[in-house]
Amino acid sequence: MVPPLPPVLRKAAARARHRDLGAHPGPYEEIRRGIVLAPADPSQWSHSHRLVRSLEPRDRRRLGLALLRNPHDTGRDICVEAALTLHPCGWSPEEAEELLALALPQLDRVPEGFHQMCRCLGLPLAAVREQQPAERARYRPRLRAIVLGARDHHRSGRFDQCRWHLTVAEAADLLDLPYDREVLGRLPRVLPDGGAYGNQPLTALGTLVFEPGVLDLLAVFLTIDSHRPAQSWLGQVRERLEMLTVAPEVVSTLLRMDTSCPGHLAESVLTRQASVLDQAKLMAGAAWAACLSGDPALIGLVAAQVLGRGLDWRRPGLPEREILPARAGVTALSAAAGMPGLGRHRRALSGLPPEAAAAARAALDAIADEFLSEGARELALDHHTAHLAVRPDGSVGVEIHTDRGQPVTQYGMRHFNGRYVRELTALRVRLPGLAAQADRERGALAELLATGTALTGEQFSARWLDHSVAGPLAQALVWEADTADGPFTGLPVRGLGGRWLLQDIRGRTHEVTATDTVRLWNPAHADRAQVLAWGTHLELGDLKQPIHQVPVRRGASRAVGDARPPRSS
Repeated sequence: MVPPLPPVLRKAAARARHRDLGAHPGPYEEIRRGIVLAPADPSQWSHSHRLVRSLEPRDRRRLGLALLRNPHDTGRDICVEAALTLHPCGWSPEEAEELLALALPQLDRVPEGFHQMCRCLGLPLAAVREQQPAERARYRPRLRAIVLGARDHHRSGRFDQCRWHLTVAEAADLLDLPYDREVLGRLPRVLPDGGAYGNQPLTALGTLVFEPGVLDLLAVFLTIDSHRPAQSWLGQVRERLEMLTVAPEVVSTLLRMDTSCPGHLAESVLTRQASVLDQAKLMAGAAWAACLSGDPALIGLVAAQVLGRGLDWRRPGLPEREILPARAGVTALSAAAGMPGLGRHRRALSGLPPEAAAAARAALDAIADEFLSEGARELALDHHTAHLAVRPDGSVGVEIHTDRGQPVTQYGMRHFNGRYVRELTALRVRLPGLAAQADRERGALAELLATGTALTGEQFSARWLDHSVAGPLAQALVWEADTADGPFTGLPVRGLGGRWLLQDIRGRTHEVTATDTVRLWNPAHADRAQVLAWGTHLELGDLKQPIHQVPVRRGASRAVGDARPPRSS
């Protein structure tokens, strides 16, 4: 252990510094002169160099440790540091490790702050160079951090301030593994510089990129071409996850990555940057990888990543750069939860443990709870409204209408499925519960038809027609009311003032009063002509019934609701 710096040596170093740089050197002038005052010709050496040359190796080490232990004075002692890097000090492996620890307190995973510490790194690297190659493995994590910091720092145009003690090539030579040098060569291709937006993935991952196989995994992530990738892509990712031991840490880091927009960059400018698209692909790939891994903790991070998209909560929807990660996240969660959607784009993740599927369902429920309160079925989307609709045939789905009540076209749904993916996902997560409720109401209606149960007019209106789920079903059925003039058969329709009426085939109406007796019309008790007339009437109106009431004419296009799973729009 090196003892503290004696007062005599401290005063000698201060005297040499004052002769070299003056009493009050400027921040950049001292760096420039520090480089100039460290020439190869010993006859041109500065006072600081001459002082260091006259010291014993033990005193040189004491002086170097004192400089790095007091970082506030380091900037003024740059000439002394330069001299210490050029003269052998006899650093032990433990002392070299201590120098690295002193020089890198702010560098870990913060490359943009590298220029603040870069002037201190010459001395630790000189100490590492003095060690035998067999001893350098212990310094590898910190040397990797130095290499990444120097890479970003030098690319930012401040290379002239530190060329006397560090270049990427020099630091890479200290890494004894050839794979480390290969990583430095591949980094610009896999994680290119993001310009004014910065290289956020590299900042977040840090020295993880040096682990074998990490760059290969990132390269696969960058080939994702849709929020619902091909099965071949999923197979490649699954294979990488099985081979890479640090894959969970990589996926977790990408999902936790800060994607906030720099205040000086407009959204339109960000969207056009290739690095922003690459970042979106990395996060989309990480979302699928998390679900493929079956790790409940990683699956929970996907929901947090989806809810963290778009920091402006004053208006709904996502900015363009956030759509791909969010859509990929909810699609991957749906696939892991056993709700992968319908049609030719189906993506289901097989072979996951039960706890993974449960975690995915819990993540989807968390997204739904963020946007919908208990029992809510409607969300405002700027000048549109999305809601859970119960259709007359008993099916349920998500429907979007404008403020004027006009439905959104299929082409318009592409826009809504992108920008409002979180809101629509929240509604679609609630679809199975609504479908189950609709099925229960269909069963109750089928029982009413079979038993011929009579209802009062008040029960008929309150329980069936005004009910949020049963109402659309009951309005597609033919009802019969006992009136003073005899039975009246018709379909429920709204009259003036919101009153309920029964309207027959000819257009005649009967207002249902609270004391009327109402029941479902049973075709088995009617004549053939009336049954055929109602069948034709429903067919012409393209009205599909939720239960088998009016027989369907053979060859007719009208169908009766069935018990198949509901399909959302």
